[in-house]
Amino acid sequence: MAEKKSLIIELGEHELSNDELFIRKGVSSIPEDTKVIVDETHVAILLQNGVALETLKPGSYVVQDKKSLFSKPDKLGTFRLELFYISKTAKVRILWGTPVLFDIQDPINQVPAKMGANGEIEIRIRNPRQFYIELVGSNKKFTIDDLKERLRDVILSRIEPTIINYVEFESVDLTKVNEERLAIARFIQKDLDNELSLNYGLEVSNVVVNSIKVDIKEGKLSERITKKNVCPRCGFILSSGSKFCNNCGARLDGNI
Repeated sequence: MAEKKSLIIELGEHELSNDELFIRKGVSSIPEDTKVIVDETHVAILLQNGVALETLKPGSYVVQDKKSLFSKPDKLGTFRLELFYISKTAKVRILWGTPVLFDIQDPINQVPAKMGANGEIEIRIRNPRQFYIELVGSNKKFTIDDLKERLRDVILSRIEPTIINYVEFESVDLTKVNEERLAIARFIQKDLDNELSLNYGLEVSNVVVNSIKVDIKEGKLSERITKKNVCPRCGFILSSGSKFCNNCGARLDGNI
């Protein structure tokens, strides 16, 4: 008589692609000798009624060894197994853009302005269990689109104050702010990574700022410039007490 083979639960080849951030599997009426295989690129969370029981690292597991985690088996002595597989390498790309222009002060020209920005963010899962508990939970219909929608609100709530903080801290001339996009993206990444890691178990792997729009009232800017000292050679706005132009090096007649 042929030896009965154990049931094996694992991700299929198409499911092991780097495109799927998470995959939920539910199997009913499985015997105790069922094996669960977790691939090297994933971890799996063992669930019961949507509640996270144990996190399974890459390896092979037998249900019999984990049955103490389950409620009693059914009349046939079988179990229902729920697994939530999470990729350790897959990333999700989220597009973002400030919905309206926000108020900001030009720290160099000391004039009020309006600003908006857009770009994209890549995230991956740093702490699978925390990610599941905080974002997925018992919602069996939770999808990547749900994740993007949830995180987009969090991201936008951080973008505006983070850009304002960078502009103020680095004393950025808003007329040249697009030259600072790479540095601003790194500043945003650091802030968001702290926020999403602490609250959701996520890692921000990359941030791109595609464009920044600045609306400065030209009349107010011109008025402000005429009230300041200007280098007679290059037109650079000078600080009080300057003896030389910080831009072109021209010697100034007397202290400005």
